Amino acid sequence: MGTTPRQGDKTRYRARLARVEVLTPTTKHFEWEVSGPKPFVFTPGQFISLHLERTGADDVRPYSIASPYRGDSRFDLCLNRVEGGFFSNYLCDLELGAEIEFEGPFGFFVVREPPIDSLFVATGTGIAPVRGILQDLFAHGTDLQVWLVFGVRYPETILYRNEFAELAAQHPNFHFWPTLSRPPAGWNGRRGHVQEYVGRLLLERPDLDVYLCGLKAMVDDLRQRLKARGLDRKQVRYEKYD
Repeated sequence: MGTTPRQGDKTRYRARLARVEVLTPTTKHFEWEVSGPKPFVFTPGQFISLHLERTGADDVRPYSIASPYRGDSRFDLCLNRVEGGFFSNYLCDLELGAEIEFEGPFGFFVVREPPIDSLFVATGTGIAPVRGILQDLFAHGTDLQVWLVFGVRYPETILYRNEFAELAAQHPNFHFWPTLSRPPAGWNGRRGHVQEYVGRLLLERPDLDVYLCGLKAMVDDLRQRLKARGLDRKQVRYEKYD
């Protein structure tokens, strides 16, 4: 990881769909194997630009990488099937072995150097780049205190829930806080919106670096709240989706 992550050139990579996992009725996890024309190297948290031909023209859509750089030719994506969405439906309907073309990597939503105790806040598929960052951090045996506040509506939409629970069980310095805005009866975890729990934690730990990823409304709201609390803008990094 570095303060200035590598940005993609004009190389058009090809990748083959190696594995698909259904996470929810509308969300899938994809694992891709890059076939060339050269090794694809990225920093956890970055994104690719996917190219598809549409009505005779080249159309482009960014997708955050949902995995760490493993030193091989593979990377993961996580996305929702959007009703009427060209890209999401195309990807969600692909069969194993299908190929895509993309450029990358791009983006600066990466861990600030040197890393310090950190808070990650994600909603929905905004968890994708956070998953890659956290897997990378703990694969290197970090002793930092790390919190993940992950906001969704229902228990069944807590993406990668078992992965994060296992990570928390293995690493006492990782604190996983799934937060439901529409909890069912019997839910004993956190309820409401992520903003509430972020505020409480920062009252105790205003020194944390904060990483935000999710829909624009959540990210913009939290950025304003953090600014009002007096956090230095260098402490906050974000990626937001429309």
